[in-house]
Amino acid sequence: MSPSSKDLFGFGPLAERVAQALTTQAAGKGFVLGVEGKWGSGKSSLLALVVEKLQQMDQSKVAVVEFRPWLVGDRDQLLTSLFDDLVKAIASLQQAGGDATGATLITAKDVAEKARKFAGHLGPLGKLTGLAGLAIPGAAWAGTVLEGLAAAAKDSAEGLTLAAQKDDLSAALRKLDCRIVVTIDDVDRLEPREVAELLRLVRSVADFPNVSYLLCYDATILKQAVEKATGVGDGGAYLEKIVQTEIGVPLPESFALRRWFTAELKAFAVCDERRVPELLHVIDETGGRCFGTARSVVRVLDSLRVYWPSLSGRVDLVDLVWLRIIAVAEPTLYRWIEEYLTAYASLAAGRANISEVQRAALATRIDEALVAEGLEWKQIQFELERHLPGINLRNFNQDKDERLFSKVRRAAHAQDFERARLASPSHSRLYFTLVEPADSITNIDIEWLLGAANSGAGEVADLIHRFSLTRGDAGASKAERLLDQLNRIHIDAMQGWPVEPLAMGIVNIADELANDETGEDWGFPRIWHLATSFLKRLSKALSEQRWNDLAGKIFAEGTSLGFVSHLLRDEIFAHGFYGEGSNAADTATKPDTFDRVRKAMLQRYINRGLERIMQERHAITILYAWSQGGGRDDVIRAVAELTLEDEAFVTFMLKICSTTGSNSWGNLSLSLTAIHNFFPRPPEVVRRLQALVAKSSPASGAGLVLEAISSSAAFDGLDIEQALDAWQQPAKCT
Repeated sequence: MSPSSKDLFGFGPLAERVAQALTTQAAGKGFVLGVEGKWGSGKSSLLALVVEKLQQMDQSKVAVVEFRPWLVGDRDQLLTSLFDDLVKAIASLQQAGGDATGATLITAKDVAEKARKFAGHLGPLGKLTGLAGLAIPGAAWAGTVLEGLAAAAKDSAEGLTLAAQKDDLSAALRKLDCRIVVTIDDVDRLEPREVAELLRLVRSVADFPNVSYLLCYDATILKQAVEKATGVGDGGAYLEKIVQTEIGVPLPESFALRRWFTAELKAFAVCDERRVPELLHVIDETGGRCFGTARSVVRVLDSLRVYWPSLSGRVDLVDLVWLRIIAVAEPTLYRWIEEYLTAYASLAAGRANISEVQRAALATRIDEALVAEGLEWKQIQFELERHLPGINLRNFNQDKDERLFSKVRRAAHAQDFERARLASPSHSRLYFTLVEPADSITNIDIEWLLGAANSGAGEVADLIHRFSLTRGDAGASKAERLLDQLNRIHIDAMQGWPVEPLAMGIVNIADELANDETGEDWGFPRIWHLATSFLKRLSKALSEQRWNDLAGKIFAEGTSLGFVSHLLRDEIFAHGFYGEGSNAADTATKPDTFDRVRKAMLQRYINRGLERIMQERHAITILYAWSQGGGRDDVIRAVAELTLEDEAFVTFMLKICSTTGSNSWGNLSLSLTAIHNFFPRPPEVVRRLQALVAKSSPASGAGLVLEAISSSAAFDGLDIEQALDAWQQPAKCT
């Protein structure tokens, strides 16, 4: 801060008094005034105002030297640099102070000449060590005493000693009757040895009449530097011998800091008027906690000036301001927030599952982060809930920590996406990296999708296919992220969408997307789960007639036979057509619609034929849907014809095995109940497999199938023979 127009913290009156003190104190010896305050407290701002006040005074009577010791290369140059600045200040007095008789001009020239001569004879600072009348407390003696004596002898032979020259210069400065004020900011930021040299210089070399020094520093840090550099036991006592008067920088009021922040933010960032109340709340709540000094405000503003130009229109300003305040003032909490949102994005993409152990570990880490920042959960829980997803403020389970990864706010996800909130998995990374994740879904992507839907199902499928070629850091494709996002958009928002071509496009591309093995969990295509969830949401968003028509079209015309069969199996079990019971809440079709689409699918299976179905990547899903959907007799006849030869029999049996962990053969499982979908008597199938193993080896294909059956039996605590003895045909088998 420099002009008084920016004196936002009321430093002006104090600056006026300091300027008066520096120019009116007794002129016989040098005067040193210290401005003390912690880093970021506003010392530099106060100093700028003091300099402004000094420059407004009579320039023929007051000269200001803004000395910057950290720009000086070494301690020998320190002295020369200071005296160069003093000579320049005296020259400014010459220029501004000539009178009718020229007396002031002559005096100023005389002082400048004496100063140049004195500085020229000083040479390296080491010459001053040990010279009579110029002793510097605490200076290193080793190796410099002889040099000092030799220099003193040389200077004495040429004329006046250094001490005499200093006295001569002092008399000239006193006669000049003008004030030179030397300001030195950030003294505490120098290296300890540089601090010591500077203080010695001010105290013992440049302590001239009519010269005042204004030093700015953090007293605690400066005392430590003095003790380290000089070896004295009490750095405070050392400073008291140098600094005659010390004043503290008054801490700005929280209100003033927040008002300043708001004014500066308005100058470069635009906030949606609907979000202004929330923004002001963040500034008052989080800013009120974190804005302790002017420096803290400046750092947050500087951070926002870096982030906002790149993120404007792509993120929510309220969340960004909140996060940047946290990043600057509470970095440990900020790092936890980034870790949590990264895990949440992976969870939302379906690429990760959060175990209770992981959730507990993250909960422990946030407690540790809060302790590190001097915070408590109760103090900040509502703040976190407003900005982060999955924060549960009502933990009713006393046996485990359920504060994180909760689904209680799922209805808000659509709004989070629409507003590009920090809580949106598609946008959260932007807030940290300035770069969108490769698989993120933007509002433009949704517009493209709806535009494609207006053109037809084929265009939707093509667009989703292109999205599937892009992957993010979590391993998910952009197509997966799109379907996940569709599941988060509020149902009411879908009323005006072209949902029929949109749904058909998703259905028709589903099998192709499922060919990606990296998108499988235990052999199950995750993209199918996402697409199914979306269609079930549509079943509730559309009118009954409109959904019934769409469902009929999906099952009759959907080209992804594997995915459509997956949908059919969901309905088969939900309606209780196969299995141990029904679940009406999980159905997407009414009973009459289900019966209609089930029969349509059975006809599609018959038309396709078993041989063509076996060529499908997800043939097992299709076969189970065919058998469990009422076509078991047709399936059994077709399988019997297909498996007459042993090789074809083993190939089929391997096909219908399911995986329990990956696509590896070592994780196969096959129950007798599953076999019963395709063969009338499962025990006979097992005996045939045992006979084939006896003729070949346990490592053969037949052996692998037997291992899969044994694995399934072991799950019930049985070996394969016990399972055969206990086998009973399912009571409900259509």
